[in-house]
Amino acid sequence: MMMKLAAPALASIPIAFFVLMLAVVSGGASAPRLLRLPESDSKKFLTKEEHWMNQTLDHFSPYDQRQFGQRYYEYLDEFQAPDGPIFLKICGESACSGITNDYIGVLAKKFGAAVVSLEHRYYGKSSPFKSLTTENLRYLSSKQALFDLAVFRQYYQDSLNAKHNTTTDNPWFVFGISYAGALSAWFRLKFPHLTCGSLASSAVVLAVYNFTEFDKQVGESAGPECKLVLQEITHLVDQRLESNDKALKALFGAARLKNDGDFLYFLADAAVMAFQYGNPDKLCTPLIEAKKAGEDLVVSIFQYNQFIIFALSKHDR
Repeated sequence: MMMKLAAPALASIPIAFFVLMLAVVSGGASAPRLLRLPESDSKKFLTKEEHWMNQTLDHFSPYDQRQFGQRYYEYLDEFQAPDGPIFLKICGESACSGITNDYIGVLAKKFGAAVVSLEHRYYGKSSPFKSLTTENLRYLSSKQALFDLAVFRQYYQDSLNAKHNTTTDNPWFVFGISYAGALSAWFRLKFPHLTCGSLASSAVVLAVYNFTEFDKQVGESAGPECKLVLQEITHLVDQRLESNDKALKALFGAARLKNDGDFLYFLADAAVMAFQYGNPDKLCTPLIEAKKAGEDLVVSIFQYNQFIIFALSKHDR
């Protein structure tokens, strides 16, 4: 199995992590967990109405005054104005298409809370630049994202006060899952005066170098037959990288990926999505059938990757 590293412990995740995700979800695609069975928008979202704010591009430069438009959403149906709590649901490394109708909506009803959600910089419609050059990507980091949240928190609080003609400082509670869960935890630590608490679900805050345990878990989840097929695909991909890397990368539409490590991460992460987000049969069933039929397994994993990319792009159209 190919390796996948855990996220760094400090709030300084490097650009490379985000670039790989941008490559997969470019064009406004959504997070891997959205590969589950589709639901109607009326059931899936509390709201999809877009709102915008002007966000600072570089929070750490006193000289750079540039700003960009950052998208956010608000759900006020359960809000007990003017002093009810505000739930900030952090969007992570994907487009944010609205506020999903999940447990946070249930909690909002119980506590009379407003729910707001800010799209992460560089994703969906909140990209500061039209082109993702290395120079332009310098402002893509978890540190910048944390300060985006702090600025948004103050912006929205001021807007709410102006709307209700009050000077209330509502209690804010922050939610996040996975990378967004790490942001939730870091936000509470970095800005304790801006939130009364946070929920960091499956938060990637522990750095583990050479995280082979992750691969072992994927192998166990795959089962013996699928695991053997995945290992064979890894071997075949390694062979073709050595013999004709250009043709292999061109097959996957990744001819511009010069770094073999980036290419291998792309393939491995696409496969991992099936296990991490509860769709193992989407991957294992066609691969096992292809193996039994004597088909080219590299082509088979390519077809699976096409399914992943299509499913992601279709969701946010």
